[in-house]
Amino acid sequence: MSRRKELLKHASKSARGIEIGPYFSPIASKRDGYNCLYLDVFDTETIKRRAALDPFLTPEQVTRVEDVDLVGNALHIDELCREAGEIEPFDYIISANNFEHLPNPIKFLQACGRALKKGGVLSIVVPDKSGCVDFYRPRTSLTAWIEAFFAQAERPTHAQIFEQLGMSARSIGDIEPSASFSFVAERKLREAFEDWARSRNANDASYVDVHCSAFTPGSFRLLLTDAFFLGLSPFIVEEVTADMVQGGFFAHLRLAGYETFSEEETAAHYAHRQEILQQVIEDEAKVLESERISQIFESMSRRYGRSHGGGVLAMAGALGLLLRRRDVKLVKPYLAVKTSALFDPAFYARSVGGGAAHYLLHGAKEGLDPGPFFSTTGYLRQNPDVAQTGMNPLAHYELYGRKEGRKLALR
Repeated sequence: MSRRKELLKHASKSARGIEIGPYFSPIASKRDGYNCLYLDVFDTETIKRRAALDPFLTPEQVTRVEDVDLVGNALHIDELCREAGEIEPFDYIISANNFEHLPNPIKFLQACGRALKKGGVLSIVVPDKSGCVDFYRPRTSLTAWIEAFFAQAERPTHAQIFEQLGMSARSIGDIEPSASFSFVAERKLREAFEDWARSRNANDASYVDVHCSAFTPGSFRLLLTDAFFLGLSPFIVEEVTADMVQGGFFAHLRLAGYETFSEEETAAHYAHRQEILQQVIEDEAKVLESERISQIFESMSRRYGRSHGGGVLAMAGALGLLLRRRDVKLVKPYLAVKTSALFDPAFYARSVGGGAAHYLLHGAKEGLDPGPFFSTTGYLRQNPDVAQTGMNPLAHYELYGRKEGRKLALR
């Protein structure tokens, strides 16, 4: 399912909805017939002016900017609706890559609860910290959310700004991949501290947009489940699924209202909470295991990823086959597969009796794995853009994926 379809799962053209911060690419587009209001901190003219000056947008993308209906901070979404004369509750709210920026998530959730009708859905997509700039940041705790709620936070704190700048990471690509994880921390710790000290001394209240929260899918589910149990949020978690296109994950939250838990329901909550807590730890362990195995195979690829001895004759024969087929464009992918430490000739031969050329031309299409440590279907699931091109997954990883910082798909 595409990113847009996933976010529209609980929205229809006959329903009334709100989309937060659509900019030039609204999910529930008015042009497509959706009865949806757009909320942004800037008015229409300001957004169009900013879009026209945005060097990353094409002229065609600039024309997609649609009129803003609710101008203001999303923390006050219910008040903005009333001020605009929208007193009837809505069916859905969509927030794409906005929730992690909120300085007061509990206040936002409560405001959305007042704007939606009972049973309405808040659909969001947020980044997974294990695959973005938040890689080295600690998971956000409910403690931080409650503290922000009691403090009536309206903007990121100096501490949140410092953490974002001082702990930010970038994809390492092809820079020393055998010695590092997929992400390396930026070297901006001193600058981040100096900015904090300067802002504090100057009593600078400027709004700095950062990720106020960092999640994994499990930690996000834990936050929302506990917030509902404590009466801090009126939403139950209906579904959390991975965003296979851009990374991160989707979450659909259904408005249930505020409930008083019986003894039996309380016991059930704590049992479910324990399951989530354990899953959070297990997921983090899997990330660490994946990173370590990636390091091993990156090193192996560089040390042993070359054909030797009798392998040269086999390679020459396979290249001759590709050339006779006039598939010259397959020579480079073939060499990538053949010399990959992830291609195990003995393992593959046991499956089908063929070699690298067979995997390149037929095996991958049949879902066969090239070795015991690489999943053909797994890599394509992780990278649907590769699946759409039809390129051999192992060849893509060796030629492009590693340099782009894409993760191995382990069997």
